[in-house]
Amino acid sequence: MRRWMAVVAVLAGLALAQVPVYPENTVGIGFGISRGIVLEGSATLPFSPLGIDTGLDAEVIVPTAFNGAEVWALFKANLLPALTLADLPFSVGVGLDASFNTLDSTFGSHLGPMATVEFPGGAISGYLGLGYKGGFNLAYGLGGRLYLDPVALEVAVSDRYPLKLSLLYLW
Repeated sequence: MRRWMAVVAVLAGLALAQVPVYPENTVGIGFGISRGIVLEGSATLPFSPLGIDTGLDAEVIVPTAFNGAEVWALFKANLLPALTLADLPFSVGVGLDASFNTLDSTFGSHLGPMATVEFPGGAISGYLGLGYKGGFNLAYGLGGRLYLDPVALEVAVSDRYPLKLSLLYLW
């Protein structure tokens, strides 16, 4: 019974970041269905307060009409990096995002939990954040990555786009 409760808790948490909790150095390009071109990247931050791994993920969404852009950044901290779930590595952290849309000049910011389950050759991640963007709202993301070193293929859904397909370079 305890295992089922743990699995349900993890799956509920996964309905939450499309980016992994652990920091990575990436650069990539993708396409967000009904949104446009997505330029993205992430970096491991050089400081680790209290020994916690930290990172920054960023995306710029450029509509196919090229009439503006949306900038999104996520600061993340990997609080529990060494958990296991059914013999798979599992990480839990917290993320703080900020976004700005040049089309309607809206600013948003959200804070919430993140979770990542790794499997051989890939990872599934989720994020859920409460905050403000033109009013009180909920930010969410769910995504999967398939690692083919040094590249990764990513499929994600979030509150910013219904579906995103990306190709990332990792170093």
